Amino acid sequence: MLIIILVIIAVIVVLIYTTYNGLVTAKVRVDQSWKDIDIQLKKRYDLLPDLVETAKKATALDEKILTEVTRLRSEGMKVAATESTPAKRSQIEGQISSMMRDIKIQVEAYPDIKSHGELQSLMDSVSDIEDKIAYARQFYNANTGEYNTKVRVFPAVLIAGMLGFKSAEYFEAPEEERKDVKVDFSETSNKG
Repeated sequence: MLIIILVIIAVIVVLIYTTYNGLVTAKVRVDQSWKDIDIQLKKRYDLLPDLVETAKKATALDEKILTEVTRLRSEGMKVAATESTPAKRSQIEGQISSMMRDIKIQVEAYPDIKSHGELQSLMDSVSDIEDKIAYARQFYNANTGEYNTKVRVFPAVLIAGMLGFKSAEYFEAPEEERKDVKVDFSETSNKG
């Protein structure tokens, strides 16, 4: 009888040990992939002032767009400096992505600007970083899904609750990124 009790205790200890280590590993992946997003966002923040200044020099872009990009960059850097949630970060980052698309559309509307090498190089860099941010978000959300699954399945749900493991937030696209894109060629066709 004592051997059976010892075997049951050993099985429980091994179960707790492996479950705990699995939860910690999954949580570390979530945290690491969040930091990967942060790195790409920092690169984008660093590029924005150069892009705005070069765009100003290359064309008379809508001053409202340039002012808004500058404001959003400052706001995004403030949010990034605090330990903000993915929901808070995704809202501001979605607005910045939207403004980047607006700048790209405005630049593409002026054929003479496309020959401006520095601006084109910056636009290519921004596009590259936007792609990396999208990939980093996907990677983060995949790790978050894996972690959230581990936190919720039995018997891990019992251990996770006792040890304070909580579900992680997904990095969701803000509402403005979910809307259909409306393309209006009326202005660009009048410029040519």
